[in-house]
Amino acid sequence: MAVPLSSMPELRKLLEPFLGGEENRANVVMVRLADNALRRLDGLIEAGLFGSRSEAAAFLVGAGIRAQKDLLERIAAQTAEIGRMRKALRQTALDTLRRSATPAERRRK
Repeated sequence: MAVPLSSMPELRKLLEPFLGGEENRANVVMVRLADNALRRLDGLIEAGLFGSRSEAAAFLVGAGIRAQKDLLERIAAQTAEIGRMRKALRQTALDTLRRSATPAERRRK
């Protein structure tokens, strides 16, 4: 019978980096899994490493994030750059529209 991860302090300490460390796992994510993935998840529970599919899935997601750290950091940097570019584009459009407004339109603002 599987036991909750919280009842195994040594194992919890080893797995914490994959589970989000001290962060509270309060966010719920619905996910559909293939049969093979579900069997793997259940295998972790059957082995006694986790007490629930939620704990096992959180571990696997955390492990995937750690394994793809470089990729995710590049994506974050590029996403931030895209955000800066969008902001600059909006400002350019706003400035252009302000300059093209007629004097009467400018007075109404």
